[in-house]
Amino acid sequence: MPRIKSVVLFFTFALTLNAAAQELNCDVTVNTEKIPSAQRDYLRDFESVVENYLNNTKWTDEDMGGEKIDCMMSIFFIASVGENRYTAQIVVGSQRPVYVNNEKSGRNTQILRIVDEKWEFGYVPNQPMIKDDFRFDPLTDVLDFYAYLIIGMDLDTYTELSGTRFLQRALNICNQASATSFGKDWQSGAGTYSRFGFLDELMNLKNQQFRLSFFTYHFDGIDLLAAEKLAGLDRMMRAIESIAEIRQKQDPRSIIVRTFFDSKYLEIAEVFLAWPDRLVYDRLVAADPGHQGTYDDYRRR
Repeated sequence: MPRIKSVVLFFTFALTLNAAAQELNCDVTVNTEKIPSAQRDYLRDFESVVENYLNNTKWTDEDMGGEKIDCMMSIFFIASVGENRYTAQIVVGSQRPVYVNNEKSGRNTQILRIVDEKWEFGYVPNQPMIKDDFRFDPLTDVLDFYAYLIIGMDLDTYTELSGTRFLQRALNICNQASATSFGKDWQSGAGTYSRFGFLDELMNLKNQQFRLSFFTYHFDGIDLLAAEKLAGLDRMMRAIESIAEIRQKQDPRSIIVRTFFDSKYLEIAEVFLAWPDRLVYDRLVAADPGHQGTYDDYRRR
């Protein structure tokens, strides 16, 4: 089949698939070891409540079914700071299948991995979690924020900029949070991760090449490897260098660029073992010097 027809068919398939994949299949784990044992009973059902909220809430305004986005949240309680109030850290990740033409290859590619170190919220056992777009809640709005971020970035890997409306919803939550007493948890100093900082960068038009390259890396790159390995690798490399250019020419402290490479460096190092010349790892180090040790290790394989 000519490549152009294959792209059109796969493009149509991917749109259909993701229309069905905008609901979540989230695996939630909770660690309460740092919380005094007398208070852990109050958190006994927290894991299942959060998981049910994420997986059973309708995150889109369309009638959708079928496959869901595989994702995870690991929540580490840090301290109890008052009656039914806690501080925690959260690790968020998501992945999607890698395709060969229109079929799943059996492999997955990680889309997102974020470590969020600032989360303060209240939780009362047996109190239901309710999604409310018009009232800020420090617990559910963090969950909503990451649900929309996961959906938006997943969509961006199938169709250029198609996750915009969901990413905008995540940014709207950031803006709503900034007007509350919890605003400090949503913003931080330049160059360090914050929810607002990440979304503000991601949605800024001057960084649009990040999202376009993010699409190229996945749809025109990693999904092409099985059928046209060198062409897929070449497009992945161009996408990687385009993303790195944001940090090199615009913002050396870019949060979105750092998050991309923190999520992808192992995958990048492994797939480029198939490149004909090991000098390719020099280009990878130039694009992502923070993970030079890994690239040097794969260079020697």
